[in-house]
Amino acid sequence: MKLKKKIVIAALIAAVAGGGSFPLGRYISDRSLFSRSEDEIYAKMCQISPEKLIEKINRFEKKLPDLQGQNSLMPFYTALIDKADCFSGEQLIELIRDKDTLAGIDSAFVQMYVSDGYSPSGLRALLDDPEIAEETKVHIVSKCNFSSDELCDIFRRYDCSTATIALQKLTTADSEQAMKLVDELIQNSQGDLSDEKYKSVCLGIAQYYEEHQTPEDIETLHAVYIPLLKQIYDTSGSERVKDQAVYAMARICDYELFTWLIENQKIDRILKVTVIERNTALMKQQIEKAKSTDDIRAVIEAMQIHPILEIGDALQSAVDRGDLPATDEMRSLIEDIRNSGIHASDKYE
Repeated sequence: MKLKKKIVIAALIAAVAGGGSFPLGRYISDRSLFSRSEDEIYAKMCQISPEKLIEKINRFEKKLPDLQGQNSLMPFYTALIDKADCFSGEQLIELIRDKDTLAGIDSAFVQMYVSDGYSPSGLRALLDDPEIAEETKVHIVSKCNFSSDELCDIFRRYDCSTATIALQKLTTADSEQAMKLVDELIQNSQGDLSDEKYKSVCLGIAQYYEEHQTPEDIETLHAVYIPLLKQIYDTSGSERVKDQAVYAMARICDYELFTWLIENQKIDRILKVTVIERNTALMKQQIEKAKSTDDIRAVIEAMQIHPILEIGDALQSAVDRGDLPATDEMRSLIEDIRNSGIHASDKYE
């Protein structure tokens, strides 16, 4: 029996089982629509009214969550965003407040509001609405052109991913103010910060020190922020916070800190693999200036956990130059890396 015929029969059975209420015609029409290319879907959606398009997206988000997921609805969202001029700012706010809409289409409404240049204050007020989904609030903070002071206030007042995005944007826009905010938070917290706030702090520190490498920055990093990240890891009762602290420390790319992470017996292998992959360039730098195996003990241990071919090549070059001794241990390690290693991830280059 052909697949299409089977689908129709299955739909008819479902209709009978459900008392005949299953919209078979609509089901077949929807399947036909999603069989088209994204460009074809977009062109077709541009031809219908904004109201009909909103109705259609709402129905797909609620009734067909397993069709291909939210990515399949991108042509629909794009067509809707193109119709932004059909709505006033007040109408878009009311559409976002509507309990019948889900986060996907709400995010499109947010984009429409921002694209048309309406005052950010309208969306800012929605952050206080407990009925608005967290995903929508994150999109509001992400897309709106809030000032540095507004981002600080959002970070102080809210939790969850909304605060994280606020600090992330602030770090990009005004990194000095972002670190002052982190300092203020830690000094006034008395140890009662939420997990989300701690995760935000870790993210902010990592992002700042990826971009700031002056001698003064590095001194402050070692004196204040590395001890803080270690403390967060050691004292938090949340595995998610611990993981975020490790990710943050891995992003800082400091060899002393790298050594602490690799040798820490409390950090599991999966997290250490992430640390190793993110620090390939750091390990190569350490090998180039090493004069003995003691200088690269953390690299050796890292290669026993997660061998990387480029590190094996760097070790071989150091041995050939005479910078590292041609010991049995070194020859065995290089051979193991060649036999079981993988290429370094290029996403951290």
